[in-house]
Amino acid sequence: MKLRNLIFAALCCQLAACGGDQRNAVVAGPPIAGLNLNGLGYCTEFGDMRLTQQGNLVTGSYEDPRGPDHNGTLRGNIEGDLIHMVWIKPGNPLAAIMSQQGKGWLRISQDGHKLDGMWGYGDQTDDGGPWHAEKSQF
Repeated sequence: MKLRNLIFAALCCQLAACGGDQRNAVVAGPPIAGLNLNGLGYCTEFGDMRLTQQGNLVTGSYEDPRGPDHNGTLRGNIEGDLIHMVWIKPGNPLAAIMSQQGKGWLRISQDGHKLDGMWGYGDQTDDGGPWHAEKSQF
């Protein structure tokens, strides 16, 4: 009985230390040597993308096919093979397109030519949907 209580206490402690619900946890893989994300790409969900990498900082913009009122920007940090990012879509209140922002993550392929991940609204990283991009000019 005592051993079962110790195991239960250890599991509870471990869950509390890890933040409980781990569905948003994404673990980075090893860094990619010589990674260069500078240039143009295409995102199937959000259109043309332009990325700039300075060390572990990545900034960028996307041009949504629905028009300029849906365009946005992103800013993130590279950790291993992941980009942890925030995104902002300024919107246009005159066109009834409200400003939105959120977080997300993108896993970088080993050749540095593809990004696959998820995006979310507010502090969530995955409740918006998938985010896939591929280099077209780098």
